[in-house]
Amino acid sequence: MTRFLTLAAALMAVAAPSAGLAAESLLARAVSCQVDDGDLVTLMGALAAEDAGLKTAAQTFAAPSGDLYRLARPVGALGYATDAIYVSPGRIVMVVSGEALAAVSARLQLEAEPYGPAERRIDDTRKIVAYQLSQGALNGKVLVGCEYGNPAAAAWLGDDMAGF
Repeated sequence: MTRFLTLAAALMAVAAPSAGLAAESLLARAVSCQVDDGDLVTLMGALAAEDAGLKTAAQTFAAPSGDLYRLARPVGALGYATDAIYVSPGRIVMVVSGEALAAVSARLQLEAEPYGPAERRIDDTRKIVAYQLSQGALNGKVLVGCEYGNPAAAAWLGDDMAGF
């Protein structure tokens, strides 16, 4: 009987990680640069269907333009967890409190850029980024997530704001 329980526990331990991977949310995949270019046109609608907090922005910013969303459930990705998501043209990032930009960049192996976010290129159209903004609720936080170079991602805030 003890052998059976040991075997059962071992099988559950092996099966648990794969079950966690299957349950990964679309938002976690989007923030981690795991969404294909073909899915970017409908991404914001699909995310709103997944989490009610992504239906309406809690706050809208200008210069640079972006929308801050408060999630119904926290999301975990790239080793961080948050209930706040910031979306700007081409970028979908988590708003992370209590971390220094340098520490986040080092942990994710991002290279500092003189005129833009720290980054690590995934492929020709996707890169992991980390940066800071000083606007309102974003001040003192690290924004970490994905920058999509596809034109469909530039239109996430609407045609009137694409490219800003």
